[in-house]
Amino acid sequence: MATITKLAGLRHLRAEPNQYILHYRAGKLARQGAGIAYWFLPMSASIAQLPVEDAEATCILNERTIDMQAINVQAVIRYRIQDPERAARRVNFTISTATGAWTEQPLEKLTEFWHQRVQEPARRALSGMALTEAVRSGAEAVHNAIRAAFEHDPELADMGLSIVEVHVVRVSPSSEMEKALQTPARESMQQKADEAIFRRRADAVEKERAIKENELSTQIELEKRNEQLIAQQGANKVREVTQDAEAEKLAAQAGIERANLQATATAEHIRLRADADADAARALGQANADAEAARAAAWKDLPSKVLLGLAAIEFARKIEHIQHLNVSPNMLGDLLGEFLQGKVEK
Repeated sequence: MATITKLAGLRHLRAEPNQYILHYRAGKLARQGAGIAYWFLPMSASIAQLPVEDAEATCILNERTIDMQAINVQAVIRYRIQDPERAARRVNFTISTATGAWTEQPLEKLTEFWHQRVQEPARRALSGMALTEAVRSGAEAVHNAIRAAFEHDPELADMGLSIVEVHVVRVSPSSEMEKALQTPARESMQQKADEAIFRRRADAVEKERAIKENELSTQIELEKRNEQLIAQQGANKVREVTQDAEAEKLAAQAGIERANLQATATAEHIRLRADADADAARALGQANADAEAARAAAWKDLPSKVLLGLAAIEFARKIEHIQHLNVSPNMLGDLLGEFLQGKVEK
């Protein structure tokens, strides 16, 4: 609102740049302008203040569709006072010369004016639409209908108003009907959510199955490799035992052959030694025999008494110790007689 200052019997008015002042004196327009400041006499002045900035009017409409369903429309009209003098003649914008405040509520009257101008085109647009169609595309239809109505409405020019923008905020059914309309979509979304959950669970189960199969395949592969390892270890053990047995066999054969060779050499040595001993024994026997033969041949022509003496000599050689010797007188006498007799004969 404008700022009014008192000074004795005078008043000083100061308006903002977005406030348009119409000053009447004696029923005639004496001063006008936006953002003006001046002194005036309150007893002879009538002042109107109009906003020249963009203003908004919110319109709430309750209409019915062709299927007799209640529907709510919220539209916002942005407008501007194009001709302040005309607007001041149609709507009371008078302010108090003492406080600068409006004596009435002109903006509320303008809101009612816009409500009346909007209601008819919105009703025509929605009355031919079903509820679902109105909810889906009613906002655009109402917007187009209001814009078309304003373009051909002469009342706006008479009011000194101009349209800046028309915006249909929403076209919605009653809360109960809105819930009923939302139910299929909600159920569909819930079904899709459930399907997504089931699909996610199925994917999880499938992934878990794949993981289990992978683990099982890995375990089977490990068992196969373990089996191959055991078989290879067994084959290596058998090969090692076979090689050890073969080595022992070769060692045994070598020992046997070595023993055979040693036995053969020993036998050959014994045979050769036996042959040598036999040859030596034969040679010795032959020599002894020859010696005996020679001795016998030498002794063959000796007398018996000489042979007896030689036998005694040989007997004495063979016997090392004589413990007792018994010589009978007869034997000694005979021997001595024979000895003496032989000496005489010589």
